[in-house]
Amino acid sequence: MKRIKESSIFTVAFVAIIILFFDAKGFSQKKNEENAKETIDTIQALINQNHAKWVAGETSLSNLSWNEWQNYVGLSFDLVNVPPIADMEDIELPPSLDWRTAGGDYVTEIRSQAKCGSCWAFAMTGALESYVLLSEKKPGLNLDLSEQVMLSCSGIGSCKGGRLNASYLEKTGLPPEEFYPYTATDGACSTAVEGWQDKTYKIGDWGSVSQSLSSLKSALVKYGPLATAMMVYEDFMHYKSGIYSRVTGKKLGGHAVLLIGYNDEEEYFIVKNSWSEKWGEEGFFKIAYSEIKYPVYFGLSAIAYADKNGEGIALDYYRVAEKKSFDADKMWMRAAPAFRTLLNWK
Repeated sequence: MKRIKESSIFTVAFVAIIILFFDAKGFSQKKNEENAKETIDTIQALINQNHAKWVAGETSLSNLSWNEWQNYVGLSFDLVNVPPIADMEDIELPPSLDWRTAGGDYVTEIRSQAKCGSCWAFAMTGALESYVLLSEKKPGLNLDLSEQVMLSCSGIGSCKGGRLNASYLEKTGLPPEEFYPYTATDGACSTAVEGWQDKTYKIGDWGSVSQSLSSLKSALVKYGPLATAMMVYEDFMHYKSGIYSRVTGKKLGGHAVLLIGYNDEEEYFIVKNSWSEKWGEEGFFKIAYSEIKYPVYFGLSAIAYADKNGEGIALDYYRVAEKKSFDADKMWMRAAPAFRTLLNWK
């Protein structure tokens, strides 16, 4: 009888602890949501006050804690010993460029690094995917290469961070995702499917790109999407849309991204992130040219991929797209007088 009572007391106590645990967890989540709403309201007020051009809102990261946020950054800005990429040819740069629409879509789908500081692996893998689409002339190809191989086998970094160093992509390369699906952990290289080394995609050469507006734009036109980096601050976690410029918040750390375009008229870069399509503009964001400067330092540690001769593989694609646009404009100029005659005819 005594044992039955002790058992009953233990069961009741255990259930009570479980209930208290979930109540506390629910309370904590509710508190996080309330704090996030207050923070977003404050950020939006500062955006309006500073005449910034972006919108703050609840994102997939808004309700996370400071410590959880730090899992989403992770880049070392240690200088990589690599020569600068070849200078741009003497051509006039277009006023805007977006590699999602430059004669085709050469940017692969948004991925999610999850709670692992592997942004460096995602930025370089995304750049490799775009390199393959450009070099093989396959815009729109649903290519998905293994970030986990980059994370577990390259020796360049871990979930605690890494560097933008593409030597591994030149020597070994990456296989498709199915050879080692992403786990958001450091993982072991031996876990990859046997024989993956025979199925890899590689780059021919690579080099650094200086952190200046003209160099970044020139490299984008000549070499295609670029892996690069920036400093992330608290307000960026709540970016919903528009042209980002920092207005408030403490520094979270360095973050690697993929630069895919620019727009001179509104003075912004177009960037692919690795925080899933539930953040920002379906995973992408725009950032003002002004953020090249302190404190964001956008465009740091940028690298470009080239062919074995060190030449850019993207310039010809831009020229084809530009020529088509030029031909269309020329055809309209020839046809316009006839249309005007028809419009004036009674």
